[in-house]
Amino acid sequence: MRPAPFIPVIPAGGAGTRLWPLSRRARPKFLLDPTGTGRSLLQGTVARLAPLADRPALVVTGAGHADAVREQLAGGAVGGADVQVLVEPTPRNSMPAIALAAAHAEREDPGAVIGSFAADHLIADETAFARAVTLARAAAEQGLLVTLGITPTHPATGFGYIERSGTERAGGAGAALQEGVLPVTRFVEKPERERAEQFLATGRFLWNAGMFVVRASVLLDELTARIPALGTGAREIAAAHGSAEEQAVLDRVWPTLTSIAIDHALAEPMAAEGRVAVVPADLGWDDVGDFASLAQQLRSAVGAGAVPAVGTAAGDGDVRVVGSAQVDAVSSRATVYGATDRHIALVGLDGISIVDTDDVLLVLADEQAQELTEIVARLEGQGLGHLR
Repeated sequence: MRPAPFIPVIPAGGAGTRLWPLSRRARPKFLLDPTGTGRSLLQGTVARLAPLADRPALVVTGAGHADAVREQLAGGAVGGADVQVLVEPTPRNSMPAIALAAAHAEREDPGAVIGSFAADHLIADETAFARAVTLARAAAEQGLLVTLGITPTHPATGFGYIERSGTERAGGAGAALQEGVLPVTRFVEKPERERAEQFLATGRFLWNAGMFVVRASVLLDELTARIPALGTGAREIAAAHGSAEEQAVLDRVWPTLTSIAIDHALAEPMAAEGRVAVVPADLGWDDVGDFASLAQQLRSAVGAGAVPAVGTAAGDGDVRVVGSAQVDAVSSRATVYGATDRHIALVGLDGISIVDTDDVLLVLADEQAQELTEIVARLEGQGLGHLR
């Protein structure tokens, strides 16, 4: 029997405030090329998924970003890959966005398997990624919700975790899983460091990167059973696609859909029922969640678009530059994202990120990168909301 068609789903939302001022409300992280590769994170995601897809990817984005998304993906610009852009009128978290795409996929092919992958992540090992998605796709055809779990490299506190079972059976009927796929015991929210260290010591925990593969009909049926308005509403919107009533149905139904993440809506309760499986994967994955993460990427193969500062000699530091800025450095370890032609000179700095834009200059200690959100949160109250 031929496998069910695979349709990638790419939710493209959020502002990425921990990469401000590179990432803004009008120009969020997924539209940027923060590592200097020559393509945006969104374009990289579409290109990575294109060889695995049987139908054009479904990109779900907000009304304010739809034109920019279409421009970046126009005419098969990314490796010849075609996409369909679905527009959500207002942000309502990940589950409504994925449900909307699932309903469109089901309408196109009732047996379709969808895979949801964030638009703003990096994956270094695309061969390993393709293998993991292929395994997840086969397991999803058994009616399971399947996630890709990232092999942890350190006790991170910024990611959720997936606890895998040591058995090889899953599902209400105890269905056998193929090699490389394991049942999920539970999902855990972002832990404190001591608890994260305990997780890694067991060898049973993986990072939750928010990648899910499932039959579109299974996802929608489960939603209809658990959150009826969400499952039926997504199907109602998709059913009106292409009709004269399409916009009116979207405007009427979308605000009624429950704002909830897929983890809470489906992953956690289905895991408790033994109906979630995980493919453990070592992909060189990074969510590029802050400038400390970006600094690491700029020193990797993925960040090959970054160049050394002109004055950095061997043994005299490590300064990487993305953008148009001219940087001269002495005895410094730093990353510079220069969007202006300003000359920047660095002396004796260690672990610093500098972002130079037309309206904001950010100087940040990488070890405190997570605290940038406090600065961004103050802007509105300071009358600087236009900088967000």
